[in-house]
Amino acid sequence: MSRRLCVILTLGWCVAAAPAWAQGWYGADHNLRLRVGGFEPEGDSEYWRDKEADFTGEASDLQDVSVGLEYRVDLTRNFGLLFAGSLYEGETGQRYLDFEDEAGDDIRHITRLEIASATVGGVFHFAGPEAAIRPYVGAGGGIYSWRLEEDGDFIDFTPPPPVIFDALLESSGTAFGYYLQGGFEVPIGRRWAFFAEGRWQRVEDDLEDDFEDDFGKIDLSGSDLGAGLSVRF
Repeated sequence: MSRRLCVILTLGWCVAAAPAWAQGWYGADHNLRLRVGGFEPEGDSEYWRDKEADFTGEASDLQDVSVGLEYRVDLTRNFGLLFAGSLYEGETGQRYLDFEDEAGDDIRHITRLEIASATVGGVFHFAGPEAAIRPYVGAGGGIYSWRLEEDGDFIDFTPPPPVIFDALLESSGTAFGYYLQGGFEVPIGRRWAFFAEGRWQRVEDDLEDDFEDDFGKIDLSGSDLGAGLSVRF
């Protein structure tokens, strides 16, 4: 929770400071954007591959809602800077593929993944503000704070015989990453606009804490399809 609060405060500082920073740009427009989407992890790392070998499910099962608050300052008719923050939390139930308990029941646990980000990037619109539809592309990078939990029953295979135990396993960290995006914006009157976009992020970090030994890296990359409203001021 403290990491998430840190990201939110960082985003708030960016949103508050960016208008003052942009005062030197003649005619700059300011836009506040609220975005809701769905994030799907890719799971392309040693940790995710090992889980798929031992348990049901895969990283994509953690697909869930993401929300974002963004501030864009348009420096020219077609180019702007985007300061953004987002929150995502997904969970899925998993069980051992090849093992059951003495009663023949599944040995299960819940996997949870949280990612909070604070990023800055550039956005290029292919049409000016007067266009009915404004396609755009963008790219940027920033800080990605994450937390992984596995809560439930597990098997200890060393030393034999195997023993089932209950545990809450946790790991968290902060990593730098980057993103690419593309979408379109539809102006609604002089101040409001609707937008829809796709975004892909690339982030990877080392597992620590309860996952420090032999679990390798965790891939936090994934795709996010979202939409929202923008207000110009």
